[in-house]
Amino acid sequence: MNKKTNDENQHRRPLFEVLNQHRKKEKVSFHVPGHKNGVNWDEQLTSFHTMLSFDQTEVSELDYLHEPVGALKESQDLLGELYGSKKSYYLINGSTVGNLAMIMGSTTKGDQVFVDRSCHQSVIHALELAELRPIFLTPELTELDETPLGITLARLEEAFENYPSVTALIVTYPTYDGMVYPLEELIAYARKRKCFVLVDEAHGPHFTLGEPFPVSALDLGADVVVQSAHKMLPSLTQTAYLHLGHQVSSLIKHKIEHYLHVFQSSSPSYPLMLSLEYARYFLACFNENDLNATLAYRDLWKIQFEKAGLKSFQSSDPLKVRVSWGNHSGEVLAAQLEKQGIFSEKADHFTVLLTFPLLKQTTEVREPFCIQLPEHLEIKEIENEETNFSIASYTELDLSYQSQNSSRMKRILLADAEGQIAAQNITPYPPGIPLVLKGERITIEQIRQLNHFVKQSMRVVGLGNKMELTVFSEND
Repeated sequence: MNKKTNDENQHRRPLFEVLNQHRKKEKVSFHVPGHKNGVNWDEQLTSFHTMLSFDQTEVSELDYLHEPVGALKESQDLLGELYGSKKSYYLINGSTVGNLAMIMGSTTKGDQVFVDRSCHQSVIHALELAELRPIFLTPELTELDETPLGITLARLEEAFENYPSVTALIVTYPTYDGMVYPLEELIAYARKRKCFVLVDEAHGPHFTLGEPFPVSALDLGADVVVQSAHKMLPSLTQTAYLHLGHQVSSLIKHKIEHYLHVFQSSSPSYPLMLSLEYARYFLACFNENDLNATLAYRDLWKIQFEKAGLKSFQSSDPLKVRVSWGNHSGEVLAAQLEKQGIFSEKADHFTVLLTFPLLKQTTEVREPFCIQLPEHLEIKEIENEETNFSIASYTELDLSYQSQNSSRMKRILLADAEGQIAAQNITPYPPGIPLVLKGERITIEQIRQLNHFVKQSMRVVGLGNKMELTVFSEND
């Protein structure tokens, strides 16, 4: 376990302390927000009343997120100490704002950057806003279900031989499915090439706990790391962290802070920030007994799934498990599980992804129960035919982001799309990697592959029901 979890100072909650003091002291509110500690709140939502008294504004002693000097500064300092960062920040607009600020604050207009092609859409948005010149690196795929598994060192080395002036490497670690790859090798090589390493670690905020969890990107030497606290920690939806490595310059730090101020609300939510502080406190108090209770709970569910005839696959992250059901698709299995009150994280063509919680030893949870799946289900089974999903090792855009901004668009049939430049990403599932990127010229091979995926009843985001897509009008 992380040695910081034994630090008594980490058991403090400065923001909670001042908010709790304030709610006891305040007799009447003549300030925003308009619910005035819940006095005019719907009686059917009485369960919210206690929380609403914590929903404050920047009155005396409650500090200000964008220029903290009191409780919020101390609270974020404790976060940085737990994660071992140069500085850490609370994000109240999710990992999305973290990725925007991280990329825009670490790059300059026109920079060439390497980007994991399986990146989150917020990374694509940041590339557009910063008007960068991305080279997209295609990750390896798992043998199980062809989902992304990360960039290899060999691919990165080859890419640098062709693009020696790249200034930043932007990767996703871990993958959505909780798989990790040799990120340390990529960071070490990027460092030799004087390249900044930016990591979207949305699904790994708990890695700081240490074994049996994978090593965190920050501990592996990444320059800037963004984490979705709400995905794996007990924090409210829309909350996240951003961490700076100790090697980050004062200039980059200043630019990232600037963009965090630009892209986040000037009225940050105190309940969101309070939940971010609680998530840090929760990690700091997490011990070996809690870990054992967490893994035992997961294992009991795995037993129930196996009794129901499901096959389970453990990810690198102990909290991520995928299950499959014979020749049935993941979508079919997910629908059957929902009928019994079990809701999964996501389903693809082959498996269902389950995300387990971190639990305290004393946490009361519903005991795993027997799962009943129908013996015969008249539904189309998975086709065994190879999909031959093929993407070049690295690709560039044929129309820069700057040029895209002034280009007209039109809708055309997929059959007529060869040679046209896509005006949106087109992404088959699985493997969830954009087959066609916005700004890329569409090839006949891509059209054939998309037709194949549609025939297999696979979901293709960006391709309409009438086999139409949006392209840029180059000659209009």
